[in-house]
Order: sequence, then structure tokens, then C-alpha cells
Amino acid sequence: MIKYKYVLLFFGFSSGIFSQSVLTIDDAIKIGLEKNYSVLIVKNEKEIAKTQNNFGNAGMSPVVSLNANLNLANVNSHQEFNTGVVQDRNGALSNNTGASATVAWMVFDGLKMFAIKKRLNQNEQLSALELKQQMENTVYEIISAYYSIVKINELIKAAKQNLTIYQERKKIAQLKFEIGYDSKVDVLLSQSNENKAKSAILQSDLQLLNAKTTLNKLLSKSVDEDFLTTDSIIINYNPTIEELKKSVLKSNSNILISKQNELIVSQTIKEARSANLPFVQFNAAYVFNRSQNQAGIVFLNQQAGFNTGLTAGWLLFNGTKNSKLVKERNILYLNQRYTTELIQQQIDGQVYNSYKSFQLNKTIVELEFQNLRDSKEVLNVSLERYKIGKSNLLETIETQKNLEDAQTRYIEALYSIKMAETELLRANGSLIK
Repeated sequence: MIKYKYVLLFFGFSSGIFSQSVLTIDDAIKIGLEKNYSVLIVKNEKEIAKTQNNFGNAGMSPVVSLNANLNLANVNSHQEFNTGVVQDRNGALSNNTGASATVAWMVFDGLKMFAIKKRLNQNEQLSALELKQQMENTVYEIISAYYSIVKINELIKAAKQNLTIYQERKKIAQLKFEIGYDSKVDVLLSQSNENKAKSAILQSDLQLLNAKTTLNKLLSKSVDEDFLTTDSIIINYNPTIEELKKSVLKSNSNILISKQNELIVSQTIKEARSANLPFVQFNAAYVFNRSQNQAGIVFLNQQAGFNTGLTAGWLLFNGTKNSKLVKERNILYLNQRYTTELIQQQIDGQVYNSYKSFQLNKTIVELEFQNLRDSKEVLNVSLERYKIGKSNLLETIETQKNLEDAQTRYIEALYSIKMAETELLRANGSLIK
């Protein structure tokens, strides 16, 4: 695999990279995948889907229950029998106790339980795909935030170097003014440019603070935690458009999730159709009942024993409710297929644009790097000419502005090519190994 490494730090500035701990992009991604709250939430949702995927939720397991009852009574009884006997009892006690163990097992329900189990399997697979997608999105955000910090750091380094040039230029202008070679206008103009450069550095420092806060939040770290980043961008992905077209359809998370939803909806159709078939349920129970009375004909009645049997049924007509439900879910399935095709179309467009951006930015980086070297050389010549009086201040200002613009364009191009590469990796499902 072709690997390109672009080093941003080429002006001779030291970043003090060894005085503080350096957070590499690999470390940032590792921390983010372990601690990012969005990832943790989706991981828990995956565990829920895994827990729900069982035979009991599918209706395949028997239902076993235990029941018991105890009733006590104290009553006044007056009874007249057909034999002419009259019985009066005051405060007659009675008690009824009972216990049962029952088993109900759906033997056949029109294959609904099998459709539900498959749907639960597919829901678990869907949750795994959603977790991968969330991890990819989190990694993308981390890379974007990380290299935004790298970009701002390099802009600050370039701005500080430019500030030293402004200060050197002001010294030259001051010296020329003191010996009467130039007017004070050059001194004032140089001072104004120096102040402008200092202000730009302060603004960049604020941008850097915000960028680090953004990354810290993605890593679930304290927002005020400081760190250093590397000063190079490595591009190690160089696919062809033909390779992307083939692999994206098989690896893109958005497409895979939509296809998985198609499978889930297809199972709900089978669940609805199962209502058109008969059902058979096996029942079994052990029952114990004991009744004791101090008044009445029967003073003690006790029964215990097993019973078993089958319950069968067939819903023949329910006002076409079920047929309409099947039709509705068929339409939902068709819509989900359309959604998949729409997502594929959108991903194709994103991949094409990202690929073109990636290729163009490689060319732009090479051009801007050449422009940068040329602009620096021109500025060095211009400063020397200004020192000896062969050029004026305006010419030096213009050459320095060209250098500043070249620095900014080069750094922005490096950031753009990295983000284009990252977008291609996400589209191709390769951000997460």
C-alpha cells in the first residue's frame, strides 16, 4: 500500500514536543472508542438486543407457573334439610386450601415463533451494525478534531515565524529612519503589521483552545486537560474508484443497516401471515384442593391429581384485519427496499466526490508546497534588498503576504486531503478494523 507522509513543521520552529505528553491519533481513537458516551450508549443497546434474543421472547419455551390459595371463614349457619332436620351453628369455621402447577406450551402457532426468533436474531445483528456505525462516526469526529488541532498549531507556528519577520523588518525601518534614509511612515507601517500579527496569533490561540475542548469532550476527558499533538499527516490509503465501487456496497454501514432492516421487515410479514393458520397448545397441570367445614353436609373434601390436554384453534375471519396487516407490512418492506436503493445512490455520490477531492488535494498539496518554498525564497531575497535599499517596504510587505497565503493554503490542503481520506475510509467501512 502506498503511504504518503506530509510533515507540516518545516520552518525551523520547535514545538516543545518533548516537554509535555504527546497524544497521538491512535491513542485518541483508542480512548474515544473506550470512553466516548455515544459509543457506550450504543454498546449497551447492543447488549439489550442480545438479551432479548432468546427462545422465551420468541414464544418457543413452555410457560410453567405455580399457584396456591388459602381461604378462612367464620360464619353463623342455619340449614334446613329435606328430611326435616334443622341445623343451627354459630361461629362455624371453614377453610379452603389449594395448590397447582401448570404447564402451557405452544406446539404450533402458524410458524410465528420461528419468524419472531429470526427477527430477534436479525435485531441483534442490526445492533452490531449500529455499534460499528457509531464507532466509525466517532472515529471520524476524533480524526477531524485531532487534525483541526494540528492545523491550528501549524498556523500558529507559521504566524509566530512571520511575527519575527515583522519585528526584523521594523528594526530595519527604525534604523533607516534614525539615519535619515527613510521616513517614519515605514516604521509606523511595520509596527501596525506587527500588531496585526500578534492579534492573529491570539485569535488562533482561542481557536486552538476551542479545538482541544472539542476533542477532550469526544474522549470524555476533562475539558481543560492540555496535551500536544504530532506535527505530521500520514496518508496511507490510495484506492481506485473501481475498487471503491465494488467494496462500498459490501462494507458501508449505512447500506448494511438498511439491508438488515429489510430482513427484519420481511420477518414481520411472516409473523402477520401466521395468524391465518391454526394453533395447537399443550396443557398440563397438577392440582390439589382441600375444603374443610364445621357446618354443612360435607365436612371434608380433598382432591389431588394430574390433568393434561391440547387446545386447538383457527381464526377463520376477523373482518380482513389480518390480511390488511399483511398488506401494510408488504408496503413497509417495499419502502425499505426503496430506502436501501436511495442510500446506495447517496453513498455513491459521496464516495465519488470524496475520491475526486482526495485526488485533487494530492495535486494541490504538491503545488502549494512548491509555492511555499518559492515564496520563502522570494521573501528572503526581498528582505535582503530592503536592507540595502534596493527595494521599498511595500514590495517586502507584498512578498511576505504571499508567503503567509502560501502557508495557509498548504496547511489547509493537508487538512483537506486527510479528511477526504477519512471520508473514503468511513464510506468503505474501513475506519474500524
